[in-house]
Amino acid sequence: MIAALRRFLTTSVAVAVVLLSVIGTVVLVSAPRPAEAATGGSATTVSGQGPFKGLKVTVSQTRDLVNQVIKISWKGAAPTVSDTTYAADYLQIMQCWGDGADGPDPDQCQFGGSSALGAGAGSQAAGAYTNTRQLTYGSLKDPAQQLPPASDTGISYVPFRSVSGDRITKGNWNEFYDVNTTNEVPYARTGPDGTGEVYFETQTGLEAPGLGCGEVPEGDSGATAGRKCWLVVVPRGESEVDGTSYTAQASGMLQSSPLSASNWQHRLVVPLGFEPMGSFCPIGSAERSTLGNEMVAEAITRWQPTLCQSANKTIYGYAQVTDDTARAKLISGQPGLVFLGRPATGDQVPSGKRPVYAPVALSGLTIGFFIESQSGFSAPDAVRARDGVRLTSLNLTPRLVAKLLTESYQDGNSRFAKSTEGNPFNLARDPEFLKYNPDYQDLDFGGALGDVLVPEALSDSAWQLWNWVKSDPAAREFLSGTPDNQGSYGDSAFAGMKVNPNYRAMELPRAEFPKSDPYCQQFTDHPDSPLCIQDKHPYATDLHAAARSAARGDTLARSTWDATTIPPGYKKNPPQAAGKRAVLALTDTATAARYGLVTARLQNAAGRFVAPGTAGLLAAQAAMKPSGAGGVDEPDPTTKSAAAYPLTLLTYAATVPEDLTKQEGRDYAALLRYAVGAGQRPGVAAGTLPEGYAALPGSVRAETRAAADAIAARAGTSAAGSGSGGGDSAGGTGTGSGSGSTGGGAGGTGAGGAGTAGGPAGTGHGDNGSGATGAKGASPAASANPSGSPSTAPAASGAALPDTPEWALGAVRYALLIALVTGLAAAVCGPVLPTVVPRLAAGVAAWRARDKTSGDPGR
Repeated sequence: MIAALRRFLTTSVAVAVVLLSVIGTVVLVSAPRPAEAATGGSATTVSGQGPFKGLKVTVSQTRDLVNQVIKISWKGAAPTVSDTTYAADYLQIMQCWGDGADGPDPDQCQFGGSSALGAGAGSQAAGAYTNTRQLTYGSLKDPAQQLPPASDTGISYVPFRSVSGDRITKGNWNEFYDVNTTNEVPYARTGPDGTGEVYFETQTGLEAPGLGCGEVPEGDSGATAGRKCWLVVVPRGESEVDGTSYTAQASGMLQSSPLSASNWQHRLVVPLGFEPMGSFCPIGSAERSTLGNEMVAEAITRWQPTLCQSANKTIYGYAQVTDDTARAKLISGQPGLVFLGRPATGDQVPSGKRPVYAPVALSGLTIGFFIESQSGFSAPDAVRARDGVRLTSLNLTPRLVAKLLTESYQDGNSRFAKSTEGNPFNLARDPEFLKYNPDYQDLDFGGALGDVLVPEALSDSAWQLWNWVKSDPAAREFLSGTPDNQGSYGDSAFAGMKVNPNYRAMELPRAEFPKSDPYCQQFTDHPDSPLCIQDKHPYATDLHAAARSAARGDTLARSTWDATTIPPGYKKNPPQAAGKRAVLALTDTATAARYGLVTARLQNAAGRFVAPGTAGLLAAQAAMKPSGAGGVDEPDPTTKSAAAYPLTLLTYAATVPEDLTKQEGRDYAALLRYAVGAGQRPGVAAGTLPEGYAALPGSVRAETRAAADAIAARAGTSAAGSGSGGGDSAGGTGTGSGSGSTGGGAGGTGAGGAGTAGGPAGTGHGDNGSGATGAKGASPAASANPSGSPSTAPAASGAALPDTPEWALGAVRYALLIALVTGLAAAVCGPVLPTVVPRLAAGVAAWRARDKTSGDPGR
């Protein structure tokens, strides 16, 4: 049952069910500070003992943890014997639960899942039992180990004891974790200088139900800390459990499990403090729903716990939906507060509606990557010496990004497809890429680096990416069908790569990432089940899923034929082996930071390669231009600002104040004031601004404060029958108006789609009544006309809406009900796993308890 529940929680179906009733909340954890805590933050250093007394391991973050990636680095270790076979001298790392003060027992650790890949998973060889829970090794005996009862096959394993009391005795993996879900690092390499580093995924009780990290007792809504867990590092030297050298083994390698007693005694343990899962806000607090795009998700979920503990005790629910859905909600008559990348078009906004837009978050779209150096057949020794080392540099031009997004590399499609015949296999074989990335010369990534993990849902961020690609002459020329070695933007040294003809001259910009090549590979042993693009190169559900998958070395591919299932079919491939990982993912800068991805530097219109750091985001924000809607700026991909990161995005909060009750207006205004006040303070604790966002400039914050004042002042002043549901009762259920949206009860928010799927936003009535001067010198209170110049129409004049700017892809003239249904369907493609934890945590505990009492723990 638990395994089924875990699979259920990680599917888009689950998200579709809870999308509009979820409140995504997190809260600050106060974890015990370790004795050797490093200065600053919660980084911690621990030291080895005995034969490993020179080893010092540093963990970059040990408090306020969620499902994320942390850096583990070390020094003073013996260099790994053979960095490709892991014969001896390496570290083994795992996450465990345990209530004892000194750390966990071996049966409380999540380890052994990688053994499903065979002996030496994560390397080319390694000892037969070093990545398992197995305690019997033939003639090799551990004198300190008391063997538990053997299985039917005569093999003894360290049992796995879950946090809920289940005890599994007969194997390496179980319903709590497997090769696709475990976060263990079976082999961590130490370099010739005695140092090393890995990036480790910390898992909460949602990702690792057997550990329960971050869970709180049922009914304890006031918890300030979730269940703590442990990071365990087992150093492996050159001696086996019986004291003999690894060279005395028949394989010439260490053989035993790190959980075996003689190995376990050398462990290093670090306590991990997790933010509590579940409801923590005061019972009976007022509740206000918000919904919107994924670019703001990391910030909103970080702010929520502090907001609900503030003076007004208001709970701000958040549901992740598409920008189109947010725009439809905005003009539905029950707007609540929505987050989007671009405003509603003039023909979307009904006459008399006056949306207010307030900038709340500055971040960017990025290509995050996890690439480990992999030498080619003829690589020099210096290159081979770097095998398995994580690469930290990647330069991409708009044309290279276009190649990745159009299945134009053979490994982004199929090496058997006629459409890409003659093109390079992947980035590392592309002369254009190597021109800008000489460090990748002599590297070979097999079938990887041919494409990018992209989300399926429509989004304004996708539209902005394609707009950047379109603005580049070389990329535009390539997409029109011109090979990359021709024309004024090519280089005669290039191989003449052509765009996949299924993408030639496609309409740009667009709000999605099509997979248009129809090629399917046929097989003689299962001719009725060809392998097509959606199996080999599937979509990620959203930007978050793409980043997490890349951090795990998981391409999401389902290309392994399994004839044993009913019916037979393609099963999911396991993550790439350690040292052999090479995955690119389209994500946002905050999520990339959360999962420890390195981010590519993108070429801007000035010809400079710029990283999505704070400086690049701020430079691009300063170069933004008026969108045509009052108070809303849009990125300018043609700016010649040398420091500007080209995929910088500003996310706006929006509402129609007259469609709110007076209390709703006050509550949403309070959220905005917090967002541009204390919410702009960088940090990792609840209430702060996550890494990956840039703090908004003072002039932009002033715009948002003015918008908050306008919302508070204008709310509740609309004519009767405006469609605001629930009155001043924040928890009221409210009935929908004719728009098909729901009232504001229990965090539920009406949702629907705007008319055109992913169509760009145009000119809305930008009047926010504030009179404050924006960053570009225009009054955010003024209505915008098509030229972008401010109108002098009074705030309450109800002046005619301006025409839709010509960059809008199409008019939205369909019935709102149809638009709502369309947008909701698109929204389902982008699940909101980070926001479902609080509402589902109690359900996880309840289901687990039912399993425990059912007498069938294996269900």
